[in-house]
Amino acid sequence: MWTFFFLGIYGRMAAYLPVWCVSLLCALLARIARLTSLKPRVERGMRRFPGIRDDDVEDLTRRHIRFLVDVFHDMLYVAYHHRPMRRVRATVKREDEAYLQDALTNDNGVILVSLHLGNFFESIGYLATAYPVNLVVRGESNPRWEAFGMRMRQKTGIKTIYSERGALKIKSRLKAGEIVVFVIDQYILPFFYGPNHPLREIVPRVAQLSGAPVIPFYTLHDNRYTIVRFLPPLTEVSSSGLEDIIMQGIREHPPLWFWWRRLGKVKRGQRNHKGKERD
Repeated sequence: MWTFFFLGIYGRMAAYLPVWCVSLLCALLARIARLTSLKPRVERGMRRFPGIRDDDVEDLTRRHIRFLVDVFHDMLYVAYHHRPMRRVRATVKREDEAYLQDALTNDNGVILVSLHLGNFFESIGYLATAYPVNLVVRGESNPRWEAFGMRMRQKTGIKTIYSERGALKIKSRLKAGEIVVFVIDQYILPFFYGPNHPLREIVPRVAQLSGAPVIPFYTLHDNRYTIVRFLPPLTEVSSSGLEDIIMQGIREHPPLWFWWRRLGKVKRGQRNHKGKERD
């Protein structure tokens, strides 16, 4: 309870600070975060991922932690500023949007698939200013975190579909010609649930049943803008093909992937009785 009380106070303050002040604050918090258990968790996650060299891990970890702090403050801005979308519209660009626009000319809606890469919430919120966007989410076990997430989605105009018993709602929104967004890295990557988990087949199954085209997109960054980059519609939708797209995105932009700390989490049974990680 106290965590959310102070979060609300901090969020309301941070949402109205000048940009340069928030940047300095983020730099300070990122330095502090690197002194916590977050740093070794991120490093463990990167070393588990194929293609990340050991000599790159320290620099990537530093950049990733700063990215996490920046995204956290962007979320606070959306949640607590009275007009957040003005800034969001000014800082997000779309690339190859013609793929999406062409796909929307059919009567089956469009399935957009992404991973937790870059400021994904900001990019989806920006899309909701131009299109009817539905985001498929899993409900948070903590009702206060769930309320915080719902607050952000409502402020940006994103419509929520809970994955639990959401099949009929997904089907009806696609039939109405709307966009349904799946953020799928935790479903697809075998690191989290294994290579044979049924969650891997959610998007291929929905695509087959609805006939909706599936378009992947990445959320990237340059020095000033958040960039939403659309890929061509998939000619074949499979869990292995989606995994390849996700792995490529992570390899090309490792500091921007949100879940290094989850990948580096030491699971129960991997520690000895003194609390140290087993070899």
